[in-house]
Amino acid sequence: MTQTIFLQVTTSLSDLVHVLNWFEQLPHTSVPNADWLRCKTALAEVFTNSVRHAHRDMSSETPISLEASLTDSYIEIKVFDFGTGFDLSEKLSKIDEVDVMALGGRGLDLISQMVDVFTYDKISDGRSCMKIVRYYVPIS
Repeated sequence: MTQTIFLQVTTSLSDLVHVLNWFEQLPHTSVPNADWLRCKTALAEVFTNSVRHAHRDMSSETPISLEASLTDSYIEIKVFDFGTGFDLSEKLSKIDEVDVMALGGRGLDLISQMVDVFTYDKISDGRSCMKIVRYYVPIS
């Protein structure tokens, strides 16, 4: 059985707490803690990327929409923003070039290590959608 929840917030890093609390609404007692924490970490990184990068020059009132689904075998999270978009494959291929001492620039790599599926696409309504999926074996 799939359970899906939705949320819309503004472009503000202060909404991160609200986003993480919203995610906790999914009934995840059958999800191993390590898998749940990976998803939560990836969600935090995706959301902050939307605020800091995709909406960098936009009004703080610009909405960011989120959707999270829990099934018996995976967690799927989608974050929709109004960013201009980028080539995720290209960015991930250049991760090795990032200065390990830099304060930023490793978020996409972190996300890709936390999840099993990581995509970024422009959708027909003009928004961008970053999708992450983590598969898990349920606990009893």
